Amino acid sequence: MNLNMGESYIMNSDKTSVDDQMGADQLYREGLEFDTRMAQGVLTEDMPKQQTKGTVDPALFNMAEQRDY
Repeated sequence: MNLNMGESYIMNSDKTSVDDQMGADQLYREGLEFDTRMAQGVLTEDMPKQQTKGTVDPALFNMAEQRDY
């Protein structure tokens, strides 16, 4: 898209067409600057999980069994 609206562009507008490439055929795509693939290594692996507490805290059962109300 040509946004150059100078006087020469306006005065010669009858000599061009909307189908003109106007330099669009000279554009090129540059290569990637970095690789986007995920590397499988030490930083992407999960650490082994170890359960430090029980699934339900035993104090919860003790509170449920208290009937001194």
